[in-house]
Parts: sequence; structure tokens; C-alpha cells
Amino acid sequence: MNLKGKSGAAATVLGAVFGLGLFCSGCGEYFRPVANPVPQPGGDPQRTAHALVVSSNGSNLGTAVVIDVSGDTNVGTFTVGRKPVHAASFAGADYVVNRDDNSVATFTLLGVGNPPTLIGLPGPPPADATPASPVFVAPAGGKLFVAEPGLNEVADISVASNTVSTHIPVGKNPVALVATPDGTKLYCLNKEDGTVSVIFPTIDTVVKIIPVGASPVWGAVSSDGGRVFVLNQGSNTVPGTVSVIDTATDMVVNTFGVGAGSKYIIYQASQNRVYVASPGANSQCGAVQFPCLYVFENNTGTITPVSLAGVPCNGQHPIAVTALADGTRAYVADDVTNSVCVLNTTSNTFTKRICLVQDPANSTDPCVGSATPVFIASDSDSTRVYTANQFQAGPFNIQSISRADGVVTVTTNGGVPFEAGHPITIAGVSDFTYNGVFGITAVNASHTQFTYVQTGFPDSSLAGTGTATVLPYVSLIRTSDGTTVKTTSGGAIPLTIPAGGMPTFIAMTP
Repeated sequence: MNLKGKSGAAATVLGAVFGLGLFCSGCGEYFRPVANPVPQPGGDPQRTAHALVVSSNGSNLGTAVVIDVSGDTNVGTFTVGRKPVHAASFAGADYVVNRDDNSVATFTLLGVGNPPTLIGLPGPPPADATPASPVFVAPAGGKLFVAEPGLNEVADISVASNTVSTHIPVGKNPVALVATPDGTKLYCLNKEDGTVSVIFPTIDTVVKIIPVGASPVWGAVSSDGGRVFVLNQGSNTVPGTVSVIDTATDMVVNTFGVGAGSKYIIYQASQNRVYVASPGANSQCGAVQFPCLYVFENNTGTITPVSLAGVPCNGQHPIAVTALADGTRAYVADDVTNSVCVLNTTSNTFTKRICLVQDPANSTDPCVGSATPVFIASDSDSTRVYTANQFQAGPFNIQSISRADGVVTVTTNGGVPFEAGHPITIAGVSDFTYNGVFGITAVNASHTQFTYVQTGFPDSSLAGTGTATVLPYVSLIRTSDGTTVKTTSGGAIPLTIPAGGMPTFIAMTP
């Protein structure tokens, strides 16, 4: 499987990408966003049903990879700014927030191959006294808004001119934005002072400040716009909670407890439910402390904690959750077990564990492959679930490389990281025809040797040349049977798409 063929020329990936630490209980100074559907207006047939994967490349420029849902292929890769952390679609274009560049990159698929337009925000000294350090972008009321924790403000961006119209003062460390479906109100979550600022987009003014819990980090809104759900992360000494805001009165009408350190909350429309994945230990899921998925019924106000411990999940650190639009299932990604667990939403029980990368020869635990999922999302047709995986290993020195009948065999000084399905970069080989990005089709028992398919080149062999690096990637799960999508060649090999760097966000358009 040659991933160049899958992704197209625009998806060439750097030979080496750099790690980005994203895991912490309190998220430090800035909130790290989770997979969440973003609204997408119609009108451009090229922009229907795509996944937007935003990835960082250390101190280098990041990327935005566009995946066509219907074709399971990369249809465009854009170079954006440094440390992209969030994205949204609005008025036929995609917008990516670049935290370290103090900018927002905007592009459309019609511009594949061209650099995106950059919208500048206040940057670092000496040009500006304080950088904006943007972390979140959201449309509301026909406008586009960006949370700027460095300034304790929200920027209103004019999409007609791609310039900032005004900056709206809010609370301390704004980290997330939630707009009502009709766009009449925008709720800004201020992590440091535990408040929510209510903004009227039409006049760019804060009309009310709502006290919530400790460290609000993420929000969701009901489909009728009547309620906003604010996830308060808590701390080592303060429990996590969810504050339910009535948007008619802008008052907190309910609060329920979740595990401390929870980061992600989503709303599922067809069942009028809220889901919270809690990686922190808590006692509400059993007699001992277990990782948990909280299910809140908006109709009744009841909450059901569902433990991920034990069969079939054996969960250790659930970090993100998505729910299908048809309401039948929810999917929880676990970054320690490298797997996704499937919840039957009728019985509120987990029914299946899906290995993102697996070793079929291992009968004890097939989820031995490394994936490290950081985000998860599902499409509007309820047919696909996507996980963005940060796992990277290498570069490993190649001891020998040979090609026979279109199959390349690589022997390295590596070990367990190599698994069938991993995307791999081969670089520095003296015969340049070997260099590129490919998909591993098989590994040997010691995981030091692997193969991939590369047709169209003559048979040859070399010794002691080049390096092999496992890339971060996106996994595709078929919801009809709960298995990873397979490649067209090789059959049993999971289809993966290189993420273009370390993924920091993944969003689905309708």
C-alpha cells in the first residue's frame, strides 16, 4: 500500500516530525480542544462531508489535512501556522487557529497547492506588548469569533476582509466558545476565573457574566438552543462538574458531578444527551476508582456513570468521546490501551473494543500496537468514526532494504513499534526511488522487519542506508461492523492516513 497514492501529491509528509506533549490533568495555561462537529454551510459541492485534521510540527509550521469521507482519502493538505490547535468551517471556508503564530489561517479546497490566507492577531513584543495566543474559533450570528487567552479577549473577524473588526473584553483565560444554533448568543468559557461571558454577536458586547465551576474548559449546546452545558475540569482538590445554563435566563439551573480532570463534553441531538469522558480516577463508577463515561439525560436531568474498567473495554485513560448522529452508539477513545470502546446507547453498556493497530498473531491482547489516540469524531451519516493518533517512533536506522516483485522488505534496528497499518517514512536511502511515505503491510515476529508495496520500480537491494520513521496518523472505523476500515490491497491491513504532523484537533463537517 503506497500512501502517496492514497493522499495525492499534496499530502507529502515531512520525514521527521516532533513530539508535542498534550497530556496533563489540568491542561496548564491553555486548554487543548477535543474532536467536535463544526457547522458547515452548503453551496460548494467540493466541501461536503470532510474531516479536517489539524497537526503541529514542533517549532515548524503545522498542517491541515482534509479527508474526503466518501472516498476515505486525503484530498488536500495545507501548510498553516505554528501550533495549530483548533478549527471551524464558516461561509464555505475552513479556519485554523495558530496559537504560536497569533494568527488564523483560512482556505478552501479550491486553493489546494496554494498557501492559505493568514489573518493576523496581536503578536509578541516588540510589535505588540502581549500576544493573543488564540486557541478557539467559532461562528456566531454571521460572524467569526476567536478566543484570545493572552489578551483576555474575544476577537471578531470580518470574513469579507479577513481582518479583525474588534476585540471584546471577557474573563480571565478564555479557552472555548459556544454559540446558540440561531447565532443570537455566544458563550465564552473563562478558565481562570470560573465564569462564562455571554456575548451578543450583533453588538460585540458582553451582556452578562455567569459564575460556573472551577476551570471551565469545554462546552456544548442543545439542538434547540435552550441549554448550554459547561464542563468544569476541577482540580486535585476540587471535583469536576457540569453546569447547565438556561439560555433564556442565562442562569445555572443544574449542576452534576463528573470526574476531576475531565476535558471533553459533547451533546447528542437525537437522544438529547450529554456525554463526558473522564480519564481521572473517580469513585462514582464502582466501589473502587475507575475511569468513566458519564451519560446525562437532558430530558429527565438524570446522570448515569458507566465504568470502562473490565471486559470488554479494559479502559485505563479515556480521553475523548463521540456519539453517532443516529443515536445508536457512542465511541470512547483510550490513549493508554490504544483502542476505542463502543457504547450501546439503549442499554448504556459497552459491547465492543476496537484495536486501532493490532497484532493478529497475539491471542492474549490484540491491541498491542501503538496508536495513542488524542481525538475522536464521527461523520453526519453515522458510517465512519475517525481517531487522530499521535504515536511516532524513530527514526530507526535501516540495516537493509530490498525490492522484489513490487514488495519492499526493510530490516531495521527497531522493535515493537512496527505494526501492520502504520504509515512509515523511508528517508535517506541512496537509491532515491525507495524514499517516501508508505503503509506497512506485514511485520516479522520480532518487529524489526516489515514490508510495504511499491510497484513500478525495478528489483534491487541495498545494505545499511537510510532511516524509517513511524508517522502519526488517522484511523478510520466502519460503524456497520465496528472494525477498522481495510485497505483495498492486502485486505486485512487497517487503512490509515498520515496526519501531516502531531494531531492537535480533528473536526467533522456535515
